[in-house]
Amino acid sequence: MFAPQKIDKVFLLFPPVRLYKETMKIIFPPLGVSYIASVIRDEVDVKIMDAVAEGFYNEIELDEDFIVYGSNYKEILARIEQYQPDLLGITCLFSSVFPIVSEICKKVKALNPNIITITGGTYPSFCAEELLQRESALDMIGLGEGEYTMLEIIRALRKGKGLSSIDGLAFRENGEIKINPKTTWIENLDEIPFPARDLLPMELYPKIIVPHSFSAKEKMNTPMITSRGCPARCTFCSSSRFWGYRYRFRSPENVLDEIGELIQKWGIKEIQFEDDNITANKNRAKKIFQGIIERGYKISFNLPNGIAVWTLDEELIHLLKEAGCYELTLAFESGCQEVLDKIVKKPMNLEKAKEMTKLIHKAGIRTNAFYIFGFPEETKEQMKQTFNFARQVKTTTAYFFIANPLPGTELYERAKKLDLIPEDFNFENLTFTRYIYKPKFFNPREIERMAGREFVKYFIWSFFRHPWLLFKKSMIDLFIKRPRYTIGLILRVYRRNFK
Repeated sequence: MFAPQKIDKVFLLFPPVRLYKETMKIIFPPLGVSYIASVIRDEVDVKIMDAVAEGFYNEIELDEDFIVYGSNYKEILARIEQYQPDLLGITCLFSSVFPIVSEICKKVKALNPNIITITGGTYPSFCAEELLQRESALDMIGLGEGEYTMLEIIRALRKGKGLSSIDGLAFRENGEIKINPKTTWIENLDEIPFPARDLLPMELYPKIIVPHSFSAKEKMNTPMITSRGCPARCTFCSSSRFWGYRYRFRSPENVLDEIGELIQKWGIKEIQFEDDNITANKNRAKKIFQGIIERGYKISFNLPNGIAVWTLDEELIHLLKEAGCYELTLAFESGCQEVLDKIVKKPMNLEKAKEMTKLIHKAGIRTNAFYIFGFPEETKEQMKQTFNFARQVKTTTAYFFIANPLPGTELYERAKKLDLIPEDFNFENLTFTRYIYKPKFFNPREIERMAGREFVKYFIWSFFRHPWLLFKKSMIDLFIKRPRYTIGLILRVYRRNFK
């Protein structure tokens, strides 16, 4: 039997971000901890600290590759000490952030060893056993979606039941690490309350306009998610596995009600839909966008995570525009059909993609494009096809990423099988501008320079076609409020890729 524990206060932390220096800083209200708070707040007192929003302009250079930005450890610990929580939950969105999570857990345990520490996110979900073996100050890891996992933890600890029956949880019991795989998922997403935005510093986000999409049309913007997962099974992406290899979605009515709350309660004028694929269910998507029109919601929105081009048609594109969409991100991934079919395994026809892009531009919607290259067994000729495709399709902007293997992906398993991952590589230093594989197929610096040069060349080409891009409010704010950071970022990219 386990002794019942007092779990009355829960502190949820969106931690400072450890960021590769050649990457843009961003800020957005954290939906993960907000959803967890909305589910547990009826049973415990809960507070959220968004350390990124509260300390966005605080930067520390860690080494030649990384900075960290956000509230410092002293500020975070002071808040925790003042609140005296029984349980501390820390978000870990990316592997590069885990060193920050680890350090906070150690400092919290030194402050009060009785505080229970838990983290969650894609990286800890797929590397749970390894991380618990290494990090004695970390008590638990939630695997996959965490709302009801957190609620079950609170109830189990209060009753002294132990944790062995909780689905999707990695933890220690009598010194032994135990992994309960994630087997159940929230079938009805409408049952989850809207994110607890009242626990976030909502007044701070409009002051720093660098959201996920790097740019925004409106100062009063916020992220929102209407579905979980993606029906595609792209080899480089961990989303399908993280969300249980299934696509689940909220009803159009539920989505529209939240949009109404955002407008009326928070004064929101722009939404950034963070779905992995909001149009995967085309009929549902059309009902959402038609509902925005019918309810008279005067908002702008964009889709920064990427949209499946194969789900689009002319009717849906015009509906997007009429509802307020001003920008779509098109996840092409590759400009080589053979790479898409055999390596990426994405169900997309590039000729149709070209036609859809023309229709999007004709409708007056801006476009971003995502491209990934440098896959094991991809040839240089195939990479050139991607760069040529990017110039042919002429999206407003484009981003070029190196196909590095994320834990939890088919690409990762393939790279391990081919013995391409260096034995000493630390995935907490993973970025998408560095080529991490052993030099079996390519010279790492050659691939890295290709990524940087193609991005810069496309940016210059895009500027001459769309000079207004530099005069968007978010870009102006970037130069005015953070000139040193912005100039430093430009110089680092130049030195790395052109010298």
